Amino acid sequence: MQGKHANALIHFAATVRREWLREQIAGLVTWRPLQDPDDGCTAVIGMAARLPDILHANLRCLYNSRWPTLKRVIVTLDTTEALSPRHINQAALSQAYPEWDITVLHYSRRQSEAAERLKLPYLYSWMSWCIALSQVTTRHVLIHDYDALVVGPALANRYRRFVSDGAAIQGIKWYESNGLQAEDRLATTFEAFVDTAWLRAHKPIRLFNKMFLKGSRSVDYDTTLAVQDYSLSPLQRTIEPMNEADLVHPSQMIHQYTMFRRHPGKPLPCFSMPMLPFFAYLGGKQDAMQQATARLNESLVTHVDLVGDETIMNLSQLSLQQVNWALKQMVQAAQSLGIAPRKDLYLYGRALYDKLDVPATEQWTSDFSSEQLHWINQARPPAGVHHQALRQPG
Repeated sequence: MQGKHANALIHFAATVRREWLREQIAGLVTWRPLQDPDDGCTAVIGMAARLPDILHANLRCLYNSRWPTLKRVIVTLDTTEALSPRHINQAALSQAYPEWDITVLHYSRRQSEAAERLKLPYLYSWMSWCIALSQVTTRHVLIHDYDALVVGPALANRYRRFVSDGAAIQGIKWYESNGLQAEDRLATTFEAFVDTAWLRAHKPIRLFNKMFLKGSRSVDYDTTLAVQDYSLSPLQRTIEPMNEADLVHPSQMIHQYTMFRRHPGKPLPCFSMPMLPFFAYLGGKQDAMQQATARLNESLVTHVDLVGDETIMNLSQLSLQQVNWALKQMVQAAQSLGIAPRKDLYLYGRALYDKLDVPATEQWTSDFSSEQLHWINQARPPAGVHHQALRQPG
C-alpha cells in the first residue's frame, strides 16, 4: 500500500477513528440547498477567537484587494457570542470596512463544546466555514484563510477568470499531500473560489476530512477534497496560482497554534509560530513584536508563551531555514503594505535567531531581495549593535 499509510491495518484503524469522528459531528452544522442565488461573491472566514488581532490584518489586506462583485464578508468566530472578544462585532467591522456587507457569526454552545473538547484544527476550520457557508446567498464564495494576507489585484483577476471558465471550484494549486497527487486534480481549499449551489447541494459533513482507498493508495481527503473527487469532473476543477508577491500565507499557522493548545509544551511542528506576533501587529497590536521579543529572551526554548495568552509553545523543532522563511514573509508583507522599516521587527528576528544559537554574523543573511535587504538595513538599531550592515547582492 502506498500513500498516507503504508500498512493496510493502520489505514483501516485510521478510517474507523475518522468515521467515528464524522458520526459525532455530522449534525453540528446543517444547511439547505441554495436556489436562485444572487450575483456576485461572498468571502467566508473562520476566525480563531483567541487570536482576535489577526482579523484586522486579514481584512485590511482583503479590503485593499477588493473588487466590485465581492459584496459580502461573513466571519465565523470559533466560540459562543458570550465568550467572543467584545471589540469584534458587526457594528465595529461595518464601520471599519464601509463598502462591505459584513456578517459576524458565532458557534452555538453545542458546537463550541464539541470543538473545545476535541481541539482538532481541521474540525474548527470545517465548522467555521460551514456555518458561514450556510448563510451565503451569492452565486460564488471565496473560502478565505484566517492567516492569509492578500496583496494586490491577483485575487480579483482570479475571480474574473473563474467566472469566465464556468468551473465549480478554482484553487491556487493542486493538493499534494496525505496520499493525494497533483495528477488527481483536486484543488486546495484555502483561497478557493467555489460555486455555492454546487457546494450546498451536499450535506456539510461531506466536506469534512475523510480517509479512503484510492486504488492502492491510502489517502486522507482534506476539507472539500472528497466531494470534489466524487461529484466533479476534472474539467470542473481548475487552478490559478498566486505567487509570493500576491499572497503572504504562513501555512498552518492556526493549525499549529491549535495543536499547542491541545498539547501545551509538546515538541510539535512550529514553523509558522514566529508569524503570530507580526500578524497581531498588523491587526493593530502595536507592541506585539516587542512583547514577543521579551518573552523569547526570558524563556526556555521548550516553553515559550509567544502571544501572551498562556498557550505554551515548544520551539525546539524550529530550524534556521524556517526562521529565515518567516522573516522574509514578514518583510515582504511590510513592504507590500507600505510599512516603514521597524526596529522592533529587526530585534524580534534577532531574538528568534538567538533562540537557535545562530551567530550574529549569520543572522539576517537569507535570500532576501535587494529591496528587502535595504528595508532590513533601515530597520537595524543604530550604531553600537554587534550586527554588521547587511550586504546588498552583487
